[in-house]
Amino acid sequence: MAHPWVFESAFENRTTPFGWDSESDTGSKLDVPAYWELAQIPGMGMPFRGASCLRIDLRSGDANDHTLTEGDIDIADATTRWFRFYLWLSADFASTANDTFNLLELQQADGTREASLGLRITATTDAVEVGIGDGITPTDFAATTLSKGIWHCIEWGVLISTGGAGTQALYVDGGAAQVSLATLTNAAAVAQGVLGTQDTLSTTTGTILMDQFVMDDAQIYPYRERWPVAVELSQSGHAFIGPGEIESAAILTTTAGNTMKLYDTDSASVLDAEGIIELAIGGHTAFEGPVRFDRGCYVSLGGTSPRGQVLLSLERNGPVYHSSEGLMRQYGLARKERPQNV
Repeated sequence: MAHPWVFESAFENRTTPFGWDSESDTGSKLDVPAYWELAQIPGMGMPFRGASCLRIDLRSGDANDHTLTEGDIDIADATTRWFRFYLWLSADFASTANDTFNLLELQQADGTREASLGLRITATTDAVEVGIGDGITPTDFAATTLSKGIWHCIEWGVLISTGGAGTQALYVDGGAAQVSLATLTNAAAVAQGVLGTQDTLSTTTGTILMDQFVMDDAQIYPYRERWPVAVELSQSGHAFIGPGEIESAAILTTTAGNTMKLYDTDSASVLDAEGIIELAIGGHTAFEGPVRFDRGCYVSLGGTSPRGQVLLSLERNGPVYHSSEGLMRQYGLARKERPQNV
């Protein structure tokens, strides 16, 4: 398996188009809010990991597409790629008309859709199912409906084939494949991926959150823990939010000039932080702590495809605000009271 991933987006970049090639968002429903913004909305989820996540806010209903497009999501003929992302639906996600729409499309360069993953919502029950399809819209759906108000791990394996040997497999929250398709024929190779709501009805309302999007050449599987004790990052992002300590940190690389810097901040933009604690590490060197971070530990990786690992020591100094959505929301609501974070 390649590492770093063939493509990944943790949505820690909050500047449009959020680390993707482009954004299409007629109606301005797509954004990447920070956890303290989400905390101010009753019942809203927190980012699955890190300080921010992708949000599509359809609470007022909207039939426009709200998407991000990435050319690095390309799949040659007779090639398999795996996709994994985390999905959260608000408790009020509902529709007054049956609606099937896409969340992830694999397209040719001209926009022709070759494969799709999306949702189906039933108006009479507001039940939401996730499914996949060979072409424009999903046609085959997982047997179990998605619970609202919790994060789900969605994984999709796709073999692109112009010769009729294509396959797709859909996994929900790990375990065995819930949907499998075979003997599929694709007209051409995939040149781009498009993430976000596409072809929704205006009668579908609610909020969708997505986080930790990854494409790779082997199956990825769910995270074992929301915030594991040893955090390994292959792009810049947060090891944790709120007070805690780092026992040790190391950069994992064989390339000269790679760096890892640790900042005391709960903002994805390290330039906004005050009182930064900065550690620069190159080669196979490591830092031994502990070092305390009051607002959270942001890890900045620089150079050629570096990855870093930090070992956390938590719960020594009061509550660990990132360990659950409730505590993270509490910390987010209190953020405005901390002058350093204004």
